[in-house]
Amino acid sequence: MAVRPLAFGARLRDEGRTVSVRVNDRDARRYVVEDSGKGRKTKRRDHTSLGGALKDLAKTWRGRLQ
Repeated sequence: MAVRPLAFGARLRDEGRTVSVRVNDRDARRYVVEDSGKGRKTKRRDHTSLGGALKDLAKTWRGRLQ
């Protein structure tokens, strides 16, 4: 019997900035946080757990307020 990992993704947008979480293309047990915006280079961070990726997403999203 095949076992598939949970498919999960999230995307937050505000004034041309996008922060997203998705499953890693190469390893379905890992997650990627991408922070992109107009005129900026996309920052990409890998995480071994969904919890870690969501914490990074929240920290990055709150950081835009400063």
